[in-house]
Amino acid sequence: MGLAVQEGLIEQKKKAGDDDKLTLALDSTSISSYANKLPNVERGRNKDEDNLPQINLLMLVESKSGLPIFYRTYDGNVPDVQTVRRVIADNSRLGIQNVVLVSDRGYSGTKNINDCLRNKVGFLFNMKCGVSGSLTQELIDEERLNLQDLNRRDWYTQVFQVTKKINWIYEPSPVKNQRSTKKTQETAELYWHIYFDRQIAENARQGLFERIDRVQEKIANGKALDENEQTLLEEVFEKHEQDNAVSYTVDNKKVDQKLRYKGYRVLVSDEISDARKAWCAYQERWIVEDTFKTLKSRLGCSRNRVSDNESLTGKTFVQFLATSIAMIVRTRLRKYSEECKKNSALPMVYDGDCRVLDSLNNVMQTRFCGGYYFGEIAGKRRKLFEALGVPVPDAEPEKEQDYEDEEETEF
Repeated sequence: MGLAVQEGLIEQKKKAGDDDKLTLALDSTSISSYANKLPNVERGRNKDEDNLPQINLLMLVESKSGLPIFYRTYDGNVPDVQTVRRVIADNSRLGIQNVVLVSDRGYSGTKNINDCLRNKVGFLFNMKCGVSGSLTQELIDEERLNLQDLNRRDWYTQVFQVTKKINWIYEPSPVKNQRSTKKTQETAELYWHIYFDRQIAENARQGLFERIDRVQEKIANGKALDENEQTLLEEVFEKHEQDNAVSYTVDNKKVDQKLRYKGYRVLVSDEISDARKAWCAYQERWIVEDTFKTLKSRLGCSRNRVSDNESLTGKTFVQFLATSIAMIVRTRLRKYSEECKKNSALPMVYDGDCRVLDSLNNVMQTRFCGGYYFGEIAGKRRKLFEALGVPVPDAEPEKEQDYEDEEETEF
């Protein structure tokens, strides 16, 4: 299915005169389960914070159209960072080419960058800023002053930004248990886009101060700390014992270190050299978050409610198809609303998918001797057809061979 969808998307891009690569948002979610007979159900990092074992579901979603083009389930205890290599292998088998994978911090890492370079897969990774001693932190420290310069603030994204080109050395054909040498290594030019958002940094600072205040208040009143507060106490407070009395003071250096990389974001890509384009491509990842929201909330798939593997495979496929249809509907309605004037915007754009589709259920098709005829379509329903990119059925008869032999069909 992924290959067929990609060919359709590429054809659309050619008609629009767009030669850019397909931007595919990559993400996964956890689906909690009570089943004890499913082989993939394992305890892992539950993204809904349920205290239950889970199955992980991964999707690739085309950023512009909102169309999910690929999915698969895997063990609930597999970390996100370990799935990129398998995604690359799956894409190779499906023949999906000329793509740029856009992912969040859970998928970033040196191994995944190297795997993408080896397999000629474009990428835009959001790097983790909290890893001590990492190249990401080193680059932020180097550009910290530049990221305070108002001339570095982009008017469109409203964040400070700097781009650095780095020659990245990797092994194109690694051999197990054999060290790479300069002769076998290759170099790729990567673009490291570094951003700073003052508002996010200030929000993080204020949030930390409020948490510190709560800890100090509880200590002063002799109240017990919860797990998160106890962790904060160990991270940023100094303990003092004197005359069998215990007191705590805030360690300002530890607070500064905790806040040092707040408000920063680092995106690395082998394809996107412009910082603004990289920022926008990453921001468009919301489409995959919306996909999972569609899957879990709008389609009620937060639980699979199956007890055997065959049922899981079939139900997941149906859920994927339903999600695809729902996402196409949402994306087309949103695009229609954005492009139309306010006085002609579609009134149902904020309605649920079910209500939008239900409103089309009264469009009737009837068979007569002369062929198949559609009933009257006017007002809001006509706009819905237009918004969804579907030709509005008219009163002209349709060819009989285009339809099954049914007396009356309801859409």
